[in-house]
Amino acid sequence: MEDTTGDTARVAVIMGGQSAERDVSLRTGATVVRELEGLYLLKPVEILADGRWRVARSFVGEGLAGDPARWFAGEGLPVVEALGQVLSAGVDAVFNALHGPMGEDGTVQGLFRVLGLPFTGPDVIPAAVAMDKRLTKQVLLSAGIPTPRFFTIPAAALRGIRVGTPEGTGDGAVDWAAVLDAQAGRVPLPWVLKPNRLGSSVGVAILRDAAQVLQEAQDVVGGWPSAGSEDDLLVEEAVRGRELTCGVLETDGPPRALLPIEIRPRSSAFFDYHAKYTPGASEEICPAPLTPPETALVQRTAVAVHSIIGCAPLSRTDMFLTPSGGIQVLEVNTLPGMTGTSLIPLAASKEGIPLRDLLASLVEHGLARAAKEIARSYNR
Repeated sequence: MEDTTGDTARVAVIMGGQSAERDVSLRTGATVVRELEGLYLLKPVEILADGRWRVARSFVGEGLAGDPARWFAGEGLPVVEALGQVLSAGVDAVFNALHGPMGEDGTVQGLFRVLGLPFTGPDVIPAAVAMDKRLTKQVLLSAGIPTPRFFTIPAAALRGIRVGTPEGTGDGAVDWAAVLDAQAGRVPLPWVLKPNRLGSSVGVAILRDAAQVLQEAQDVVGGWPSAGSEDDLLVEEAVRGRELTCGVLETDGPPRALLPIEIRPRSSAFFDYHAKYTPGASEEICPAPLTPPETALVQRTAVAVHSIIGCAPLSRTDMFLTPSGGIQVLEVNTLPGMTGTSLIPLAASKEGIPLRDLLASLVEHGLARAAKEIARSYNR
């Protein structure tokens, strides 16, 4: 894919971050730099776990080697100072390779908006909606898209603070017996417990019955990474069926679905963090072995979810195909991983789209979106 910006565009690739998905983000960022090297001038930027930023001293292609171990030096800078370095370097766009809170949830998207920097991935509002699983499910239900039955427990109640619900005990723990009494009739067991605003299946557990909820639920929440310590708990029914995911690409025209993928974990009970990011831990079949009507249903659902939330330029919707032939949508990812085991690169490759071209199309979309915004502001 040729660069359409005239002179070679300068792109900052932001990776790392403060979420539990930091390691995955670093791998995504390294992949982006490797694939786009030579097409753009690339300035790697790492957000450290403590919130400081490290900005590479120059661009890959202008004196900086492509080896990630040689990109950064020092302990990092305050955000404002680091952003000054990025802007003074004449960066034309930002490739957002962050995952999770403070990267995928509209936070940095708003920052780039304020700075006037074009960026890849979704805009502010779609990013915020899609990162919040409860809000996503409410949007889906309002649009008539099936999603597993669920309820949430507020972060305060998870710490035992009474907030007008039966969950808080006042002694630092949830009253799980009260939760079961209030919710089990509406949301049948088994239950899937997950942080409401984390991705990559971080902190997710499946509890089979009431006895296991009483014995293990508090430990599950207590074992969340520090990045999820202030998050609400989402509890949803465990859906039976075939686990599928389907990407949607919207870079230079209407949204179109990629080939669906069926996911079959080999060593885990579900598609957890290990199964997602350990080579060989899952069988990922693309295209999924579905009938033509089933394939059409999965793709149609993925496009509908993408369009309702406004996920351009790219999304990946996770869902189950139930034994009755229906679809249950779990969630939508607006900044899906681009690592060696990631699903979007797999689906794109099956359709003859090299990863380099896919990533470049995201950069070009970000630049074009910003140009349209400028044009609209002049025409108001």
